[in-house]
Amino acid sequence: MSNLIRLIFLCVVGFYGFVLLSSYFSYIEPYLFPLRMMQGNARYVTENIIIGPYPHESDIKKLIKVEKVRVFISILNPDLPFEGSLVEKEKEVVSRYGAVFYNVPMGYIRLESPENYRQIRKIREIVRKHAGEKIYIHCYLGRHRVGFVAENLIGLVK
Repeated sequence: MSNLIRLIFLCVVGFYGFVLLSSYFSYIEPYLFPLRMMQGNARYVTENIIIGPYPHESDIKKLIKVEKVRVFISILNPDLPFEGSLVEKEKEVVSRYGAVFYNVPMGYIRLESPENYRQIRKIREIVRKHAGEKIYIHCYLGRHRVGFVAENLIGLVK
């Protein structure tokens, strides 16, 4: 009988631990410590395209006012709990500052997947549609997914 009680206890604790952990990750914002230390830097990959990490509202404001960015392309996946809330927040902030927002979700486990290449084609179409305008493309930390996007856009967007 005591083994059954232990099993039930472990199941209950495991379930509540999972709930707490998943709610914690749904509020992790990549510009906060310790993730801030792991972020890549925003950088130009062409004259009009900047890639980088998820932008905080202050970053969005600076990108719009100083760098004259008019288009934001997020490649975050809104189906992931910790990325979905960020997509919604960014969409609201970007539109409040008068810029255009697109969400073109990309997977991050297998970058060279057929789905990611389809998403690259969508990003290419957006870039062509907004030719001559400054564009900021980002993922969560501004390293892997945007690096993949940059590799596949350079030479194709001119």
